[in-house]
Amino acid sequence: MKTRIRRLPFMLLSAGLLLGLAMPSCDKVKELAEFDISYNNPDIRFTIDSLDYLPKSESLLVEETLSINIDSIIQKHELEGIRNASFEQVRLEVESPPQVNFNWLNSARVTVSATGLTETQIAATVAISPDGRAVDLELSNLQVLSFISAGPFTLRVYGDINPPLPANLIVLLLKTKIKMTVQPV
Repeated sequence: MKTRIRRLPFMLLSAGLLLGLAMPSCDKVKELAEFDISYNNPDIRFTIDSLDYLPKSESLLVEETLSINIDSIIQKHELEGIRNASFEQVRLEVESPPQVNFNWLNSARVTVSATGLTETQIAATVAISPDGRAVDLELSNLQVLSFISAGPFTLRVYGDINPPLPANLIVLLLKTKIKMTVQPV
């Protein structure tokens, strides 16, 4: 009996150590509980006019200001917060006319900026199929939470165009999707 009493503190200490080693920390549990959600930004529809583009290295094709209500995403999914965000898809498509493809586009890139933050490239073309009507830009995997959570942010599409354009007016769509890693409560 006396021996058992002497072993009790040792057994409690050992049990505490084993429990501490066996159970991950709260941070680890939170990390394991995180999950990703995708957010589709509104499509950006824009028209390029053949009269506006002369041979030059690069032109601004469109500039669009967007905003994401981060608070509503957090409330909707009952989250503690958003840990990070990055673009998951950046796609450029010819909407009209139907016979036009990308044989006039040498390259394209998309940037993001926000008040107080430097304009930064998020995606660029690697190869453009001249007979294709859509191109997925290669992503830079840049973390953009600071851009999208600070209020409105601006996306810009730059293109290197090979005139003449195949039509007087070409309607393009920019489709973007953001992946956010969220932390449940």
